[in-house]
Amino acid sequence: MTWVNNPPCSNCGSTDTEYQGIRGPESLEEREGQAGRVEMYSCRACSHKATTFPRYNSVRKLLQERKGRCGEYANLFGLYCRSVGFETRYVSDWTDHVWIEVLVGDEWIMADSCEGTINKPAMYESGWGKKLNYIVGTSYDAVVDVTSRYTRKFQEIDFQDRRRKITSSEYAGESAIQEANKRIRQRFNKAREDELNHRLKQEISILQKYKALSEWTELEEHDRGRISGSLEWKVSRKEDGKSKVEETSSPIVRALQ
Repeated sequence: MTWVNNPPCSNCGSTDTEYQGIRGPESLEEREGQAGRVEMYSCRACSHKATTFPRYNSVRKLLQERKGRCGEYANLFGLYCRSVGFETRYVSDWTDHVWIEVLVGDEWIMADSCEGTINKPAMYESGWGKKLNYIVGTSYDAVVDVTSRYTRKFQEIDFQDRRRKITSSEYAGESAIQEANKRIRQRFNKAREDELNHRLKQEISILQKYKALSEWTELEEHDRGRISGSLEWKVSRKEDGKSKVEETSSPIVRALQ
């Protein structure tokens, strides 16, 4: 896989292209490749304005293209894991990142293929410095709010304020997810439904315990910013890890740095 910050110009090949917005899929290739959206770019070198970057979801198309960002990486890595017998789910961080979780035994393990990182849930908050709100895991048989696995600030006022910009209350968010799961369960027989409900109950119990924790342990801490993407792109998203230091350090500490 090749990471794409911005695509080269389709006219002159220059990499000096500028993002202009998005549109829906229009061409047959874009529709068949299940492009959820198509990014549009203009070229600073030759002024060409028709370069596109379709964000494909079809794994067949991704196997051909072998390029993208976190969504494409997650889709392909999930395919590889399922092909060798693991259950996976797609995890969406609503501050704009995605990865997968893999079921290992009775435990869901974080696996971020564009970072080459497994079972380091502190990475986003502790390492990148992300101000999280909702993180939701979705699979064929369940939807789960897994946010508390990835934060140790769940009870803080600022964290809850960010969540209230999305749902009016924790109860409202939980109710929406319960309703989604109720609809999903309708496709399964009673035995499978009971199995899934038991698994979900166990996981929710674990996630509830995470909500009470207020700091990452020394072993859990992650001390580096994002690896994937250009430095300029990471800094613009405040995911380079340095933005976290700047926000939390005193003026004296920043001057010493």
